[in-house]
Amino acid sequence: MDAFATVADYEARCGAAEDEARVAALLEDASAYLRGAYRRRMGVQYLAGSNPTFDENVKSVCVAMVARAVNAPGAMAGITQQSQTTGPYSSSVTFANPTGDLYLGRSDLKRLGLAGCRVRSIQPVTAADRWEEA
Repeated sequence: MDAFATVADYEARCGAAEDEARVAALLEDASAYLRGAYRRRMGVQYLAGSNPTFDENVKSVCVAMVARAVNAPGAMAGITQQSQTTGPYSSSVTFANPTGDLYLGRSDLKRLGLAGCRVRSIQPVTAADRWEEA
């Protein structure tokens, strides 16, 4: 299946990609992740044009997912916090995505129309609806 965004879409939003092959692979991975999120939420396979809200926002959300993964600090992979102190001065940094994982945030899910409450119902089964064994 095709990715929801291209390397050109990524570069238009985030600047030049240092490793285009990696960005292309991550865009494909993010697209698969998004299709899975759609399927889990809606209960059906994604079909282009079936959900206008998803269609209008999926490209930018796909690029944002990849940007979070690409911008993870490579030399400090896995480190969640860093502190430095010199004399009376100190600084502290907390990394949002230290492992470079692809993920959907709450705002991403809202943009895609995949957040919020759902109301569902189950039809009752009566004796007339049951299968009779022969």
